[in-house]
Amino acid sequence: MADISFLRFANAFQDRLNDLGYSLRRAEEQWPLTDRAMLSRAINGKKLSAGNFLLLCEMAGLDPYSFLERPPHRRVTLKTIAAQLVTEPVPCETGDGA
Repeated sequence: MADISFLRFANAFQDRLNDLGYSLRRAEEQWPLTDRAMLSRAINGKKLSAGNFLLLCEMAGLDPYSFLERPPHRRVTLKTIAAQLVTEPVPCETGDGA
C-alpha cells in the first residue's frame, strides 16, 4: 500500500521555510489556515491528516506527489503462492486401514 514519507516532507518543508525566511510564528501569520501545532508536526516529521498535508504543500509550493512512497511491485508466481501456504502437510492419523 502506498504511503506518505513524512520525514522527507519534513525536510523539504523546513528547507522551504528557510528559503522564505519564515519562522514558525511568521509562517503562522502568513498562512492563516495553519497553526503552530500543525507547522511543528510538519517540520518534525509527524503524521498529518491528508487535508493538512495537502494544505501545507499548497502553502509552501511543494508537490504532494513527490512524497508518495509506493511499495515495490512483487511478482506473483506459483512458487511465491506456494510459499504462502498456511498449513504444513502432516501424515494421516488413521493408520494402516485398521
